[in-house]
Formats: sequence, structure tokens, C-alpha cells
Amino acid sequence: MIRVNLFGICGRMGRMTVSEIAGLEDVTIVAGIERDGHPEIGTFIESIPIIANSDDLPEADVWLDFSFASPAVEHVRQAAVIGKPVLLATTGYSIAELEELQELSKHCPVLMASNLSAGVGVLESISMQAARMLPTSFEAGIFELHHIAKKDSPSGTALRLAERIAEYAPRPGIASMRAGGAIGEHQVRFVGVNEELVLIHRAWSRRAFSSGIERALKFIVKQPAGYYMTQDIYSVE
Repeated sequence: MIRVNLFGICGRMGRMTVSEIAGLEDVTIVAGIERDGHPEIGTFIESIPIIANSDDLPEADVWLDFSFASPAVEHVRQAAVIGKPVLLATTGYSIAELEELQELSKHCPVLMASNLSAGVGVLESISMQAARMLPTSFEAGIFELHHIAKKDSPSGTALRLAERIAEYAPRPGIASMRAGGAIGEHQVRFVGVNEELVLIHRAWSRRAFSSGIERALKFIVKQPAGYYMTQDIYSVE
């Protein structure tokens, strides 16, 4: 049984994660953690106690973070002291914060998974393969669409796709659009002189973003200290 401490349990994705994990036989949430002063501290969500960030955390095998960038970095600082695996499902990190996370990952396993959708994980892997296999005459580009309230632009997923493609080809540009209630779409386009390859992932429900939680948790809990990305999950047989 994998025991999980869930940071940001009261947010939209945190609550959805509770529902997702409730259906799993070998994963359980020990406690939900929220910022000090949060009005729901001391209550329960589906029998899971909600405690303050400053409280002593119960023993768990992995920490799953759906909070925000700055508090997530602080959580990883704490995890690094005890070597605790952390699954970061947050976005919006600054360059300095990303550099610090990479440094902290020398002391604990850190999985950067801003999008836990199983389909996005496969999109990332296929995009890397396409960048490696296509002739250099093809140019890559990324388009991403999200709801109008999404704060970060480009999305963390688009930035990660660009980073991985850049391992085999020139780094692609990213076009972002924020409109209406769009859940999330990512297109990776490889444009040649006479042909084009288009890879598309569309999320029809926010539940798509939690569909890969079990696989991600089972991956990171077994890893040594290091900095891991979503595509690494799909590189392991």
C-alpha cells in the first residue's frame, strides 16, 4: 500500500484526486495538507483529515503536491531533508525555483508532472520520437489552448513538450490562447516542405488530468534521488 500526503487537498484538483485515489486498492491518502489558517483545517474530506502545513505531517511513502509553485518548493525543501519522494503536480515556477528544485532533487526523488493525463504523457514521448526521427528540414511548433482563467502562459505542459523536443531538434516556438471554458488542448506540429505531422491531445474533462496519478505515484516511490519528468514514467517497462 502506498501512503500519500496530499498538499492542496481542498482545491479543485485536490478534491478530484481524492475521488480518483478512492477507487484504487493499493494507494491511500493519509492526510490532506492546507496552508495555515485555511478555513477547512480540522475538517475531513471523504474521511481524510485536513491539517495545517505547519503541523507535524503523518508518515507517508510519497508527497503529492497540488498547491502552488512557491509553497511547493518549500515542501520539497522539507522532503529533501528526509529523502521523501515528491510528485509535483503544480505549474508556474520561476526559473530560479526550477533551478532550486533540480538542486533539491539530489537529496530526494522529485517528479515534475504538471499534467498527469495519461494521454499527455504519451504525447510527450511520441513528440520526442518524432523530433528524433524526422529530417532536419521539419520545423516544430506548439499550440496550446486553455480556459480564460488559467494564470500561466505558456502552460507547464507546453514548456515541457518544448524542452523535450529540443533534445533532438531546435526548440519549438509556443503559441498560447486563453478563451472561454476550454479544458485543455496541446498540438505539436512538425512542418516540412511538402508535408506536415500533427500530434494533438484534447482533454474533455478535468478528470483527464488525474488519470495518470496511480502510475506516477508507483513510479516515483521506487526511484532514487533525482529529477524526473512525466516522460520518464513511460520510459520504464
